[in-house]
Amino acid sequence: MTPRPETPPGDAPNAPQATSAQTDTVRADVRSEEQANVRADAQEEVEQARTVQAEVVRHHEVIERWLAGTAPRASFGRFAEAHAPGFTLAAPDGRLLSRAEVLAEVEAAYGRRPDARIEIRDVTVVAAAAGVVVARYEEWQHTEGRRATVVLAHGPAGPRWLHLHETWLTG
Repeated sequence: MTPRPETPPGDAPNAPQATSAQTDTVRADVRSEEQANVRADAQEEVEQARTVQAEVVRHHEVIERWLAGTAPRASFGRFAEAHAPGFTLAAPDGRLLSRAEVLAEVEAAYGRRPDARIEIRDVTVVAAAAGVVVARYEEWQHTEGRRATVVLAHGPAGPRWLHLHETWLTG
């Protein structure tokens, strides 16, 4: 006598079968959930881009006021705190500067450019993961431009600048 093959669960002759309408409803629910996740991810990316753009613009507004001599000297502390302890700057001339070197140069430049104007253009998030964002932007001062790539860490006190790499642009 040949043993009878086992019937998989749900395929038993008396097991209830999903109707086409039920299957379509499940598929629609899955698609709706996937679309909601995509919309949430897109909304998060838009918000992150706005935050990064606001930080880059804010940071350069502080520098602009500092160079022009219109910022209160006490505001330098907040500017300094925006740079993480291990911050480095790859300057357009090829120098690699530490946080201390950058802060000393900026602090010494107070009021040296009364006509200072800095325009930030095309801030774009390049990559983001685990609280770190890489963005690029253009910085224009009069007719001199720089393309910059910044690495920012997001923490409880706001964005902190980890690294900045600048390259000269021709106007």
